[in-house]
Amino acid sequence: MDLFSDMRSHRQPATLAKHYDAVTFDFLSMLWRRRLLIFLVTCATMLLTALYLMVTPPRYTADLVLQFDFTREDNGGGGKTSSVALDASTLVESEARIIRSLATARAVASRLGLDKNTPTPPSSFSSLFAGAAELIFPSAVRNTLHNLIGVGGGSAEPTQRDIAAQRLLASLAVSNDTKAYLVTLSYRDPDPDRAALIVNAFGNEYLRRKMEATTSASQRSSQWYGQQAQEARANLARIEKEIEAFRVRTGFVELGQDGADIQQQQLRDMLTQLNTVSATRLAEETRLQRAQVSLAAGNIPQTSDLGSSPVVQQLLDEEGKARRALDEMVAVSGERHPAVQRLRLSLSAVQERLQKQLAQSVANIETDVQAARAAEAALRERVAALQTKSIEARGLEGQLRTLQAEATAARDRLKQLSDAHQQASAVSELRPIIAQIVSPADVPSLPSSAKPSLVLGLAMVGGLMAGAGLSYLLEKRDRGYRSENEFAAETRTNCVGLLPNLDHYPGGLESLVFAEAVRSMVAELFPPSNPPKFVLITSSAPGEGKSFVASAMARVLAMMGQRVLVIDGSPRRLLLGQNFPHEALLDQCLPQVGCPGTSPVATVRRASGLRDSQNVYSNPAFEAMLREARARYDVILFEVAPVLLSADSALLREHADTVLHVVRWNDTLKSTVSATLDHLGKLGLDVAGVVLNGVDLEEQGRYDVSDRGKVYRNYKSFYQASA
Repeated sequence: MDLFSDMRSHRQPATLAKHYDAVTFDFLSMLWRRRLLIFLVTCATMLLTALYLMVTPPRYTADLVLQFDFTREDNGGGGKTSSVALDASTLVESEARIIRSLATARAVASRLGLDKNTPTPPSSFSSLFAGAAELIFPSAVRNTLHNLIGVGGGSAEPTQRDIAAQRLLASLAVSNDTKAYLVTLSYRDPDPDRAALIVNAFGNEYLRRKMEATTSASQRSSQWYGQQAQEARANLARIEKEIEAFRVRTGFVELGQDGADIQQQQLRDMLTQLNTVSATRLAEETRLQRAQVSLAAGNIPQTSDLGSSPVVQQLLDEEGKARRALDEMVAVSGERHPAVQRLRLSLSAVQERLQKQLAQSVANIETDVQAARAAEAALRERVAALQTKSIEARGLEGQLRTLQAEATAARDRLKQLSDAHQQASAVSELRPIIAQIVSPADVPSLPSSAKPSLVLGLAMVGGLMAGAGLSYLLEKRDRGYRSENEFAAETRTNCVGLLPNLDHYPGGLESLVFAEAVRSMVAELFPPSNPPKFVLITSSAPGEGKSFVASAMARVLAMMGQRVLVIDGSPRRLLLGQNFPHEALLDQCLPQVGCPGTSPVATVRRASGLRDSQNVYSNPAFEAMLREARARYDVILFEVAPVLLSADSALLREHADTVLHVVRWNDTLKSTVSATLDHLGKLGLDVAGVVLNGVDLEEQGRYDVSDRGKVYRNYKSFYQASA
């Protein structure tokens, strides 16, 4: 259910200025209409605030200021150096947390004797809630709830000291200034002497606990350094014994710096030679591989690969000369000349010699490769021997140097621990405190509570805002339509009638207003040309007043000389024994025409329930009745059950000429009415208009709407003169 549908789908104003003027006027009108509610909310807020000020005594605040000094005198240079490695502002915040800790509050409560006072009885609200919980929930359920939410249910009750400490912390405020390293302690209490006493007790307790903590820490440090120094001495003695035992066992004589350098230089020279020989061997293998590949491909190896052999070069020249001579002879004498055959034999001989010489050169290269490999292997053996000797010597020397390094480290550690032990022993009794009280708390003479006038002023402003907000929410509830103009703006449906509520005004001018409103509605709904004959009267919810509207319309139509048939299709109304008290009201403003027996208004009432709707409206007898009614009557007013709650409207849509929808003023939800009208449109029914029934004209005037209701109120004299 949308309770705030009135906040959407407003009509677009002509201009922006008019829009804001309308919004402002509506808001001010709403405040004026709800002025009594706003006044009551404001008075209640101020009354509660005044009661709170009366029962709450004035509170006094006492302040104490601590200053921290994170520097110490430097004995060597005479200046000051920082004694902390962390940020000093972080340490100030940490010290402020220590001051506001539960342990400090417990110590203050014990020192002032607050834990020996009689405990304060619980408040009336706490006692009331506790008693109600004991009456409603059994003990097992209460224990289970305590365990789930993590409160209560413990085996030990809170001590009086803890209660007093929690009360002290509730009134204590600790703030710090990280730039000036200041911590301010403030305590609020109705008694100014007590406030100063407690805040000074917190400052002194913090300094005392800080001094005890630093002294005990220095003593623990001195003891720890002494123990570590003894362990360092024992460790140094053990290492020196191991060094002597190693020298006796291995007979190793430590080499000087020169001996170690000569041995290393020999190893480096051998490694250099090995690298050179390896490079030579790789070059020879590469040259051999290129020569073999060239020969396998039928080519002549490069001169650099053959070692610049003069014989090969000479044979290559001879081959070239023989090939050129052969080509010239073939060109001159032809292929069959004897000289050509001799030149070919000569060329073949030269080529055979060249191949033999190339094979010999490759064999020479292979010999060079073997020699390089043998030289490399010999150097590798010598390097391995030198490395073995060097490793053995270095191993013994490394072991000895390791033992000597351990002995040196043990001596340095022993010296450091001895110095630290002496320093800790010297400062254990004279450790400076980094905080001091620069401004002890004095007894305050003026209360720190807010002024009553200021509190009452704020309460009044808050009450006005709360009343305005509550009024806005009440105004924006979807309580229904309040004026006929809202239908055209939100549902695009014409409102053909606005009927006053006769229940509040059974006699008087409202009767005349009602009669004229019904006549106006009938005149608008039944035009002279082609008036509807079958009018389906619908509603969105039960109790909208369809029967009342149908009876009033029937009487007006009868006065106009029309024969009217009213069909009451509300299910089981007759069986439930419901009467129609509105008939007596209508007799006062719209008396029936003629005698009761000869009245032109006939009424047919349904006697079945919803289960029989299909059988009733699909029955041939019902069809025959409607045909006969159309022939005998000029107008048929058919009242059906609510549209969204029943299918009667859908079953009767083929018979209806038009639809008249009845809406209860300021009662039926707008969302329900909109959904009903949309559903009627989907069924293909033509809604001729909407009737706003049961309008309270006096209450409607509070909403400042402009419609026929406003005209009815403003011109009552017209009806008085016509009465």
